[in-house]
Amino acid sequence: MVEELITARGSEGIVAMDPQKIIITTTSLVFDDSVIGIDADKSANELSKELQDALRERKKLHIRIKAGDVEDEIIAFGSFDMKFKDKKNIVITKTDFVDGATIGVRANKAARGLSRELVRELRIPDNLIEIYISVRE
Repeated sequence: MVEELITARGSEGIVAMDPQKIIITTTSLVFDDSVIGIDADKSANELSKELQDALRERKKLHIRIKAGDVEDEIIAFGSFDMKFKDKKNIVITKTDFVDGATIGVRANKAARGLSRELVRELRIPDNLIEIYISVRE
């Protein structure tokens, strides 16, 4: 199993209403309704080579998002087309679209599908958000 932890912070600007994607950003701005965490400690470009290689093999991806005592899980898949070039963002999408920030496609949920209890935690300024990304063999 390959697992990686990304930490980010909450922000009162988070609305998590995008029906197609989720964005975790290293910036301190909530620039879109798909952003679920700011000031992340990693971007797509900074994920381990081991995780990037597994995702390029179209493996199943488990994403567990935890804030406070609340968590939710997303299932997505890797793609042969993944580039991992983006140095600011990580994107998980319900579609097959891949750009430099995409780490997961064909996800079972997007920002709008997250537990509203979790979203309340994501909206607390400076609340620690832990995103566990794993590929299980």
